[in-house]
Amino acid sequence: MLIRPKQKHKDKIFYNNLLLICAIAAIIFFGNAMSLCGDKAIHTYEPNYLNENTTFGPIVVDKKNKIFKIKAHFYGNMSSSYLTTEVQDEDGETLYELGKDFWHEEGYDSEGYWSESDRDLSAYLTFKDKGTYQLQFSTDEGNINNISISIKEIKKSYVPFYMFGSLLLLLVMIIFYMLNVQWVNEKAAIINEKLEEMSDD
Repeated sequence: MLIRPKQKHKDKIFYNNLLLICAIAAIIFFGNAMSLCGDKAIHTYEPNYLNENTTFGPIVVDKKNKIFKIKAHFYGNMSSSYLTTEVQDEDGETLYELGKDFWHEEGYDSEGYWSESDRDLSAYLTFKDKGTYQLQFSTDEGNINNISISIKEIKKSYVPFYMFGSLLLLLVMIIFYMLNVQWVNEKAAIINEKLEEMSDD
């Protein structure tokens, strides 16, 4: 077998450079994934600061499939409330509605005190088309002042960046092993010997 030292040296340089590029790319992808986690708070209505038929807007959608998250919490005791969220266009025409029934009950029986409730709403609104929209909130019982509402804009999905980062990290591990197979095997052998000694003890 003919060994070419120069060629072997060039190959090592190539794989070292490839290893460095993949490592940097993986860090960039993971960094982007972390920056896209979470959401951006837009507005929060606290209890007693929300009136019937309160309208939030304008919501300017400059990109298709923009996602918003609505969270609501009902603070009323021994009562109920049906919250309606209307998604409207810029002219106030209703496009569709989202409804949620909140309630709370409590009392005493032979086993003592009991309490049951359904107080929370968490929903996602996807605006498929560009445009200007608004949200209108109301309740059937007229007790919207017992409800808090928060509106958040969801950032882009971090999943693609995380997947590409993971693939690049796997490639980095493979290349590192190829370049340092002897060193890795020696370290693995030492670890195995120590584990065997520990098991014998």
